[in-house]
Amino acid sequence: MNNSMTYSWQGAYQCAVLETDPAQMAQRIDDALRAIERRVGSTVRIDNTENEAIEFTRNALAVLRGEWFGGLSESMNGVVPQKELKLNLFRNSQGKTELLGRFPDFDSAKAKLKEYLGISPGQYVIYNQTGERLFAESAPEGD
Repeated sequence: MNNSMTYSWQGAYQCAVLETDPAQMAQRIDDALRAIERRVGSTVRIDNTENEAIEFTRNALAVLRGEWFGGLSESMNGVVPQKELKLNLFRNSQGKTELLGRFPDFDSAKAKLKEYLGISPGQYVIYNQTGERLFAESAPEGD
């Protein structure tokens, strides 16, 4: 990317890259993509340097989404092939977030969540591969 110039969409991209909260990650990625699309749709000319930066950023966001949600780049435009669906189960406990597993369907993810609820306190959340929160349940934390 061109370090001597800041583009209007870069702030949203930086927020996505720096996000550490799984509950916020999908929103940050979507915000960055919307900022880029607003720029691309504007009437102000995009030079080659910014165009290259936009392409780099789109690719980086696809990788980021894949790392967090096991998603494909296709999931970024809302098309998620059913055979590739993966659900992620996270536990938030004592200020730490932990990925507990990836599951091919909602029933298996929810069954594992119920199993964990019985043995370990914390908040459990199931996200789909686009980062949408599908289900949450908590077990109270002790001393």
